[in-house]
Amino acid sequence: MTHINAQPHDLELDVWLKQPENRVSVPDDAEIACLQEIHLGVVDVIPEALFFRRYADQDELWAAGLTHGAPGKPREEQLAKAYQQGRVAWAGSQGSRATGAELLFRALTAARQGHVWPDGFLEGPLITEAAHCRIVGELEAEIERNLEEAEAQSQAPILVLARQLGLRPEPAGKSPSAWYADCPGKRHRLMISSSSDQFGCGYCRVKGETAELEALAKQRKEARS
Repeated sequence: MTHINAQPHDLELDVWLKQPENRVSVPDDAEIACLQEIHLGVVDVIPEALFFRRYADQDELWAAGLTHGAPGKPREEQLAKAYQQGRVAWAGSQGSRATGAELLFRALTAARQGHVWPDGFLEGPLITEAAHCRIVGELEAEIERNLEEAEAQSQAPILVLARQLGLRPEPAGKSPSAWYADCPGKRHRLMISSSSDQFGCGYCRVKGETAELEALAKQRKEARS
């Protein structure tokens, strides 16, 4: 039996399509993996088409956010009006095409946690409804375990400081040590690691330990006054 690595070492992700080379149209030879609905935080629920491509010993997952009226229409029409489309996950080929699609779907869904989450399955065929429900259910169970275990680290120095600064830290669910908190003086959130007492904000491109977080909060408070 062929061994399938559920977490391939060569897995790469561009979840938010930040790399220009991935912000391109879905290739014609990419086949539909599944059509699902995704929840965009508190903003909206939209249909999303996921496409799978096996090319030169590499598996790729492509995503296209669709308009509400897109399901049921021809592929060309769906993609022509897509909000955004591009390559979001890729790794070396493993197993059948269905297996490859499921592995990349799992990785993509896990990476989006906290921002985008599946809200319902619409159709396959590569990723079946049963596989979709199983993967999402397993990830939700993992998130719950992480949230429960995070409470044991709730008194980490950087979390105590974040509360004192009014940054509202809360477990992210990505791991037992992953937390979200308000970025000082901003309207977005940053990440905190309770195990290493470090924080990082990808939007502001700042990171550090407790001293740097306290200094950042003080600097922004002074700038507003």
